[in-house]
Amino acid sequence: MATPASPMPTPTPAPTPVVLVPTSPQAEQLTGWLSVNWLALFIIALVVFLVWHFSRPIIHKAILGLLGAQERAMPSGAPDQEVAKRAETLEDLANRLIRTLLVLGVVLLVLGVLNLWPMIAGMSLVLAALTFAGQSVILDYIMGFLILLESQFFKGDTISVGGIEGQVEEVGLRRTVLRDTQGTVHSISNGTIRVVSNLTRIFAVAMVDLEGVRNADVEAVIAVMNRVGADLAADPDWAPLIVETPAYRSTVAFTDLGVTLRMATKVLPAGRWSVPAELRRRIALALAASDIHLNRRIVTDRPTATRANDRGDTDGEPLA
Repeated sequence: MATPASPMPTPTPAPTPVVLVPTSPQAEQLTGWLSVNWLALFIIALVVFLVWHFSRPIIHKAILGLLGAQERAMPSGAPDQEVAKRAETLEDLANRLIRTLLVLGVVLLVLGVLNLWPMIAGMSLVLAALTFAGQSVILDYIMGFLILLESQFFKGDTISVGGIEGQVEEVGLRRTVLRDTQGTVHSISNGTIRVVSNLTRIFAVAMVDLEGVRNADVEAVIAVMNRVGADLAADPDWAPLIVETPAYRSTVAFTDLGVTLRMATKVLPAGRWSVPAELRRRIALALAASDIHLNRRIVTDRPTATRANDRGDTDGEPLA
């Protein structure tokens, strides 16, 4: 009886060689530090996230409470809009400071883990040179602190600085950001601000000048101005913007066209430009309804023959 052939033995696969990657002492130190302190790192990261997530409402309430107590302690408090602008400015600055402190804390933590403090100490001369060269930057921060301390302007105000007029979009310790009426954004270093004009602090003055009023129509035009001002102040759409009823204030000038009359009123900052525009529109309609006309200069083109005679080009002969 034939013996069955035994199966061929299966070859054993060769073991995969393990490549050992050399590690530096700093990497081993970092790995060991993470294995020991991972829980602390997780807690720190969680705390940083919670602080950043909940800091805005907490800061908002704290600033409103502080400003409210300050206004109640003063003999005459500022309008609610001024308090809101001040709160928005301080809240924006506080949020940026918290973000900066969080980033600085993470950087210091990394420096401590990687043991880079000796290198930072060796760069002390370089840092001192940079500090000396950055005196203008230090001046920017000092002036920014004084701007906020003295309440010169806040976010949302319309100011004029160095010939640039626009609405304040950001007030920082180093710079102030303005957006002008054409939408252009201007970044101004606080250290360069010497004279600033706040056009919308607490209230603004809306003025309308009427030129070319005939002497016989002065009283009639004043009556129209006062009537239009009273109607605008009684309009529910415009009344919230008006502090005082618009009315005739003064006779500004006498010119070859006639009398110039001025109408003025106190308005809230939001109505600095819209209220005068609406007054002009209503006054124009009221004057037309009352059949009152203002004198205007009319520039006419003289005939060609007259201009030629003035130059002496025709020798007295008529032009063809």
